[in-house]
Amino acid sequence: MTTILVLLGIVLLLLLVGVILWRFFYLRSEGYPVLLRALPAEEARHWRHGVLVYSRTSARLYKLRSLRPGSDLVLTRLGTTVVSRREIVDKERPFIEGYCHVMKISHRGEEYEIAIDEQGDNAFVSWLESAPSERWVRTTRFS
Repeated sequence: MTTILVLLGIVLLLLLVGVILWRFFYLRSEGYPVLLRALPAEEARHWRHGVLVYSRTSARLYKLRSLRPGSDLVLTRLGTTVVSRREIVDKERPFIEGYCHVMKISHRGEEYEIAIDEQGDNAFVSWLESAPSERWVRTTRFS
């Protein structure tokens, strides 16, 4: 009986490791790498590495160290605005690449900062601007 439980535990552990590795490598190849943090936050704290995956109506953020099966944050085009941009501060330089800058966004009343490079910024803004006008879209609770 003990041997069966040990084998079952090993199989479950291997399955969990496989799922984690699949999520990590699959998402890294599918999306755009970013660092994200929810505001308010202390200076240079609470940044999380993630991948931003765009679709027609939403951008989904998957934190790389998350075990959640789905996305950790969903941004919709009609609910998201770019508030401002800033350069990274000295305390952020050890873990944010020097060619990145920080974009502050607002999504349905919540504010976030995304550390992203110039190409990623252009992709994000293009995705936002390609949304149809609000008056042409019948709003639902999903948009």
